[in-house]
Parts: sequence; structure tokens; C-alpha cells
Amino acid sequence: MRRRRQEDDLEERVVRVDRTRKTVAGGRISSARVVCAVGDSKGNVGVGVGKARDVPGAIEKGVKAAKKAMIRVPLDGYTVPHTVQGKMGGAVILLRPASRGTGIIAGGAVRQIIEISGIRDILTKSLGSGNVFNRAMACFNALQNLYDPHEIAARREKTVEELVGRTIEDPYKLAELKAA
Repeated sequence: MRRRRQEDDLEERVVRVDRTRKTVAGGRISSARVVCAVGDSKGNVGVGVGKARDVPGAIEKGVKAAKKAMIRVPLDGYTVPHTVQGKMGGAVILLRPASRGTGIIAGGAVRQIIEISGIRDILTKSLGSGNVFNRAMACFNALQNLYDPHEIAARREKTVEELVGRTIEDPYKLAELKAA
């Protein structure tokens, strides 16, 4: 029951739909590939790809894959705690922290994934291939490569203030703790 309630809060977005047609002896075979993003706008996000003969079937598979791949994104206020890079194929995505009020400086697939993850202030740079699938997966890889400063401080047996020089708070974690 608990898992189902959590899934009700999730927002699903179709980032890209690609249709292909193949000619065979009996006629044409069409298929679809869909890149989907799923998130709760509170620091959880997942990206998945679905393939099927029809678009609704591909969307269903993509959403299922995205839910299966969901991760928690460590935040510093409403931005990322440090600069990070993600790669997939020929696409490279750079994510940089931004000051409060900056907004989301990103475009296309990267913007959709960042919005759905709950990040409000970030600077991004897309390098290399313009393939939407690779850019989406590179962005997701960059989010996976983020480190939580609290975990790093605990591993080094230091406080976050000693490590970074200031306190770092995840507003969504704080809201969960207050609600509990």
C-alpha cells in the first residue's frame, strides 16, 4: 500500500517520441521509442526508455522503466551541491550550482528532467551530440553522480561545516522530517 501512495504523487513526462517504419515483404512495420521522465518534484527522479509497436505501449513501458530507475537527488537548498558531468554516447551534460533566483538555465530534454526532479536553480551546458535520448540519459547520469555532502562528511568523520564551510540543507528532506 505504501508504494502505491508514493506513486500517486509522481508526475510523468514524455520527453521524446521517435517513430520508425520498416518495409518488409508483407508491408510496413511501424514501431515507437519513447523517452520518459518520472519525478515527484521533491528530489526524486527517474528516466526510462520504452519501445513498442504503438506509442501508448511504448509510453507505458518507458514510465515503468523510469519508475524502476528512480533515484534521490541530493540538494543544497534548491540547487545541486557541486558541479557534475554526465556522459552518454556522444552527449555530455554539465550541471552547475546556481544562486537562489537564477531559475533553470537549460533546454529541451535536460530542462524537463531538471524540472521534474525538483531543482529550481541550476546552470547547465550541453556539449557534443544533440541526440535527445543521449542528452536525457547523460543528464540522468549526471544526477546519479551527485554526492550528498552529509554522506561525504560522515565518511571523513567531519561535520558538513568543516567540509564545505557552511551548512547545507535539503528543503524537501526537512519538510519530510517535520511532517513525520
